[in-house]
Amino acid sequence: MSVYEQRRSCRPVNRLLATCSFVVAMAAHAQPSPAQDATAHPALNSYGQPPFAALPAGRTTGLARTFVDQLNKESGPRQRFELQTLPRRRLEVALDDARFAGVALFLAPEFLQNASHRDGHWSVPVMIDENLLVSVRPLTVDALDALSGKRFGGIAGHVYRVLSPLIDAGRIERSDAADHLANLGKLCLGRVDFVVISRSEFAGNAPLVPCSTSFKPMPFPEPQVIVRRVLVRMPGGQDSQRVLDAVGRVACGEQWLSALAAYGLTTAGCARKAALNVSNASSSATPTPLPARRR
Repeated sequence: MSVYEQRRSCRPVNRLLATCSFVVAMAAHAQPSPAQDATAHPALNSYGQPPFAALPAGRTTGLARTFVDQLNKESGPRQRFELQTLPRRRLEVALDDARFAGVALFLAPEFLQNASHRDGHWSVPVMIDENLLVSVRPLTVDALDALSGKRFGGIAGHVYRVLSPLIDAGRIERSDAADHLANLGKLCLGRVDFVVISRSEFAGNAPLVPCSTSFKPMPFPEPQVIVRRVLVRMPGGQDSQRVLDAVGRVACGEQWLSALAAYGLTTAGCARKAALNVSNASSSATPTPLPARRR
């Protein structure tokens, strides 16, 4: 057989192989991957500073990213959440839309002024937080009246319900800054006498403010504890429950507890949950039969 005849006889085989390769490639392309098949829902976060969000040059990912990554692992391949960080007002607008389906992170029912959470479900606690009074000079506050005559550093747009009566009466002078970093900077320079900041945000922001004098945090005379949760609003009751269960696993998971501990934070209910699991496991275990005694 000549070289020409050999080449000619190979052409049908080559065409068949090429056709098979094309069909296999198209089938592989058409087969959805788990990520493509998953339904993407927003995970809203209204905290744009540490420790919830990382600064552009930061070396950490931020608690919000850590939480969403763990939630995606616990939710399985059919459900996926995408982190969206936005101002509180835009978060409330999103929740006011009856079509919203997703989760909102690190909130408490008292944070939402409208009926934004009317169709949602609140998760187990994911963080125990607290509002603090912070100063650079020693400050004794046995009652809120002790703050009269002081200069208060606030955040523009924030409502401070506990201090509002004193501010409205002119007994406390309020001076606003754009964010917590700027506010702590004003405090360091002596432009204000005290600020109010959550324990979590203080832990994330204070190390980023160069100050020759150490900050002095203290609780309110009546502690302002914040139990942060996740608001879950999904299309169906079963979907909502699955997400609530996944949030519960994340909240008591080793990765999340370690992330909280890095900022001196914790959550609630995990020790009790672990104890219940041990108790249930013990009660459901089949007792080991005793060896028969010889008579």
